[in-house]
Amino acid sequence: MTVTLDGETMEVVIPYDVERERAYAKQRMIVGASLSINAVGRMVDEDGTPGRPMVQVTLLEQGGEMRLLSAEIFDDQGYDAPLAMGADGGDGTLTAHEMTGDNVVTATVEGSFLRLTGYTDEPRVADGAAPVAATIRYEVALAPLE
Repeated sequence: MTVTLDGETMEVVIPYDVERERAYAKQRMIVGASLSINAVGRMVDEDGTPGRPMVQVTLLEQGGEMRLLSAEIFDDQGYDAPLAMGADGGDGTLTAHEMTGDNVVTATVEGSFLRLTGYTDEPRVADGAAPVAATIRYEVALAPLE
C-alpha cells in the first residue's frame, strides 16, 4: 500500500498474521447483498513487528458499483484522533478499482483527510483541523468469500 499525504509518500505493508491466521485484508458480504472490502496497511519494524502509522481503507459495493466508505490513518495521535476520510472526516473518492477472478484487488482512493477527535466515542472534526491531500493505492490478494 502506498500512501501520499501532502506530497510525502510512505509505503506500508498489508500483513497476514501467521500466528493467528488473520488477514489484514478481507472481503465479506453484508446482509447477503453488498460486498465490503477492508484493507489495513501497517508500517513494520526491521524485525517485522507492525507499528504506526496504520492505514485502513473500507470499500462498499452499492447498486453494483464499488465506492469508498471510509479511510483512516492512525498515527502518533492515537486511536481517538485519526486522520479520516469519509462519513466523519474529509471527502474522498474511489478513483480506480479492479477485482480479478482470483480475488486480487487494486484500488486508488483520492481526496483529503481531516483530523478527528473523540473517534472512539463521538467523533467530530478537531478544532482547527486543515484538510490533508491524500492518495492511497494498494493491491492485495483476498481470500475467497466463505
